[in-house]
Amino acid sequence: MPFASLTEMLKKAQQGQYALGAFNVMNLEYLHSIIETAEQERSPVILQINPIHFKHSRVASFISYIREEAINASVPVALNLDHGNDRQVILYAIRNGFPAVMFDGSKLSYEENILQTKQITEICHPLGIPVEAELGKLNDEGVEITPENRSYFFTDPVEAKEFVNITNVDALAVSIGNAHGFYKGDPEIDFQRLDEIRHKVVIPLVLHGGSGISDDDIRRAISCGICKINIYTEMGANASIRLRQIIAEHPEPFDLPWALLEIRAAIREIVRHKIQLFGSAGKSR
Repeated sequence: MPFASLTEMLKKAQQGQYALGAFNVMNLEYLHSIIETAEQERSPVILQINPIHFKHSRVASFISYIREEAINASVPVALNLDHGNDRQVILYAIRNGFPAVMFDGSKLSYEENILQTKQITEICHPLGIPVEAELGKLNDEGVEITPENRSYFFTDPVEAKEFVNITNVDALAVSIGNAHGFYKGDPEIDFQRLDEIRHKVVIPLVLHGGSGISDDDIRRAISCGICKINIYTEMGANASIRLRQIIAEHPEPFDLPWALLEIRAAIREIVRHKIQLFGSAGKSR
């Protein structure tokens, strides 16, 4: 089995009270930067592909290449589908070699989310494929959170317990003030809610939208039970900053392969910081 077991990796993180970085991969620049940094830091690592990035490669071929890199890596490397939002995407991912999936039913009603998530676990578990689900709605539009709309966006601890018991998912992504992409203002994480969820749910908890949350809040979230944190936006932002610098310094046409190496270095910078921040450095055994 070339890919490390995501389930076992998350269990170790949960027991060791650290978090694993789940870094989105869309091409070779991301892939090599992430694995190389994980090896240097002696950290297990999770690679993720979001369906919105399927258009950047032949999916089956790209996964085969990632599998070869995982085989040759000196640290555990897991692969996970990120934000599969319907049954067809999940089935497509399974057919193309994903060993773990995330089903995102967060935009559905609570009842429909339970129903469809349960159907996904019933498909995946007999195949040995773990399932991450999401409960609550991430505030990606930067809507002002008020006492009136808080229950609409945030994960309810009581519902979380019921959701996990009925669906039998392996990990749960929660909404506690986090959001995807660039934050509009400083995120305000509801740690009391996170603590309540942790005391009702025994499976690993996941924090989406890890880019942009302060280091202090990340550390506190890990201490409250978060053991998987998704990162993408900061990697892309740092890469684009370096690309702008290159263009400013070299207005004439330049050697693209050299520039790609510079972009890899910018991605590695973010990955290294996150691995050290999450506490997974040195946890590869």
